[in-house]
Amino acid sequence: MDAYRCMMCGHIYDPAVGETKAFNNTILVNTDRMEEYEGKVMASQPIKPGTPFSALPADWRCPTCGYPKSYYQKVAPDTLTAMRTISY
Repeated sequence: MDAYRCMMCGHIYDPAVGETKAFNNTILVNTDRMEEYEGKVMASQPIKPGTPFSALPADWRCPTCGYPKSYYQKVAPDTLTAMRTISY
């Protein structure tokens, strides 16, 4: 299955992994407590591994920036990196 990348923030949806994060639009004012909130927002309905991008709900949003599903594009394989054989 193909992975898809958000064109706004670069988040990658990998169908093999699924998604457990949810978009958090909370603005933190007290930055000395940021570690309490960072990475803690979980999706109410996580996307199970093996779910193709086309099967995501129409109202699904990027868990990092909140942009809609329409801002994602298929990740093309990096054939140039795969072809490199010289190691320095």
